[in-house]
Amino acid sequence: MEIKYLGGKTVFLKGKKESVLVNPDIEIGNNKNGARIVLYTSESQGRADLEDNRVLINGAGEYEVGGVEINGISGGDENTVYRLIVDGFKVVVVEALKQELGDKSIERIEESDVLVVYPENGTLLSYKMSKDLAKKWGANYLIPISTDSEVLNKFLDEADNEGLEATDFLKIEKAEDLPDGLEIKLLKVTK
Repeated sequence: MEIKYLGGKTVFLKGKKESVLVNPDIEIGNNKNGARIVLYTSESQGRADLEDNRVLINGAGEYEVGGVEINGISGGDENTVYRLIVDGFKVVVVEALKQELGDKSIERIEESDVLVVYPENGTLLSYKMSKDLAKKWGANYLIPISTDSEVLNKFLDEADNEGLEATDFLKIEKAEDLPDGLEIKLLKVTK
């Protein structure tokens, strides 16, 4: 499985058989990283153009598309927290929390290998909350996504990771590739 950041709020998860676009704010049809599965974490987000055989998921529920398991859990305030299983790896995506997740929501996620968070001004997703969620779910990688360099720098500063070098993508092929403990990964915008 490979994770890339395509800019804005768009994250691309590439599996061996299926790929997932999270929060695309671009025209999907012209995207060389096109994916059949399209997720939106917020009901109020603008939508990319959907065409062909793409599957849109925008809300709580349990889904399975082409071997990718998706569990959407209400994060309150029209937001959905997703837990995806792609190539056997568990990826949790949390964006724009304006209220804390309840214990039942946290338990429904169960566990995670990778936690993708969107720290933004006016939301609760600070480094501390992200780290707490990562710890509860046993995440090995924490990936902050933000277009606001000030917010991202504050997040990295709180994590004692100022100056962290961004990489083009995160690739995980087998369980042994996962680090012991929690590691922050910063992704460059790639197209």
